[in-house]
Amino acid sequence: EHGIFVLDVETGLTEGYALAGLEIGDEEWHWYDGRRLDGWIATSDGSWRTEWRLLLHRETGRSWRWPLAALSLEAAANEHLLFEELGDGESTGRFILVDSDLDEVARFSVDARGEDSEALFSPDGRGIVLAVADTVYIVPVESGRPSVLLTAQPYDGKVEIWLQQCNTVELRCDVSGLRVRVFYRNEGETDRREEHYFRWDGGALRLHTACPGTWSPDGRYVAVAHGDPYYVKNRGYLDLESPWPSVTIADAETCAPIFRVRSAYWGQSVGWTAGWLSTSAGFAVGVRGGYMVAQVRPEPHLTDLPRDSPYGQWGDAGPEPAPTGGSRFFGYGPRVYDAAEGSWHGPSDVKWGPYWWGDSHRERWFSIGYWGEGHVNWLLLPPKIEYPPFAEEIAFRVARTGSCLRLREEPDEDSHILACLPDGERLLFAEREAEMERDQRGDLLSPHPSVSEMYQEISGEEAYRWWLWVYVRTENGAEGWVSHDYLDHD
Repeated sequence: EHGIFVLDVETGLTEGYALAGLEIGDEEWHWYDGRRLDGWIATSDGSWRTEWRLLLHRETGRSWRWPLAALSLEAAANEHLLFEELGDGESTGRFILVDSDLDEVARFSVDARGEDSEALFSPDGRGIVLAVADTVYIVPVESGRPSVLLTAQPYDGKVEIWLQQCNTVELRCDVSGLRVRVFYRNEGETDRREEHYFRWDGGALRLHTACPGTWSPDGRYVAVAHGDPYYVKNRGYLDLESPWPSVTIADAETCAPIFRVRSAYWGQSVGWTAGWLSTSAGFAVGVRGGYMVAQVRPEPHLTDLPRDSPYGQWGDAGPEPAPTGGSRFFGYGPRVYDAAEGSWHGPSDVKWGPYWWGDSHRERWFSIGYWGEGHVNWLLLPPKIEYPPFAEEIAFRVARTGSCLRLREEPDEDSHILACLPDGERLLFAEREAEMERDQRGDLLSPHPSVSEMYQEISGEEAYRWWLWVYVRTENGAEGWVSHDYLDHD
């Protein structure tokens, strides 16, 4: 079934709330940020399309129940909740602000025009930002009086407004603030979009725009991803020009690269996005066959982390460094790895998420329920640290063959052999002219003209396998296809 669970990392105890974590906002099913809603659990009392909604105050155990068609919970902070009154399930623009005992604090109205609303409490819980139709409002909790923060430009199509905390997006804010994204859509297509940044009191927010990426907690470094995965199930192929992912660590003040990890990534479709250690001493990355920490201090190096995936590449999630606790705790889906003791905490039989940390390493939150399969087949070689200036060419060395690597005319094991390349021979990734070809399963486009895959069903424990092929050029100018399993970065 569906539910939300909290793992106490130190005691190993787990709290479970059935059918929880569903819907804060409109009638679609959205996951909310548990780090800002630790005091509350939003639940339903039946199926996903239930007619009732329930709310539980975690500390006191008190609960409230109301009909979904009459009231929508739009946003929550530990001390306050924001509800919208609904008319036949539609937005009315009439809002009710209540305290943690659900006693009314204030009522206010805005022009809704039947459009869905979106709201956020500020991190200190003293302000609300509310987006309704084409307008964004700011509402101080103390007064409960809305004022206009932003109005979108007139447009014939549909205007959508998304609200995000600024310190959770790629551009780093100098203080915690708000990011407002405005999308102008016509017949489902985005005509244009805008981004605006504000402080929580409504003032303009200054951004560090020089170094986009993921900033370390101490503000000294920024991590930048280059290239995209070779293949992502249910999302198609991405970035035809950059099939070789890497992660660069740069100085946040000057943007100058310090080093990069070739054949590394930090995210995938099934719910994992890596991050910085709370000490800012390293950044967790995915590599071939598992995970590592790209350590910045005392000098750049790679340290191993467990894979811990009982599901192979399906449903894999982790490692997400804890927001506190130094470099000790990592979340792998619902489980927590204690690097100091080499031990695991939490359930091992929960396959699907999402998953997130609480405010510290003490609590790991996770939800259960089936949300679709995800598989990533990364075009990765064993990772390698490189220092600037970075070479533009992508070069390999033949490795681990025990004899030689066959250079073939086509990306197929039965294709004509052009040469046999000994271990240690240097090869270059050769750019072929782009061709829009279907892969052999016939459902997706080839990701890059110099990369190909062969898929084969295998009986027994291994139900599938991909053979990845790379088009290369030898030092004497011969070109052809080789298996990427026998290549290392030069």
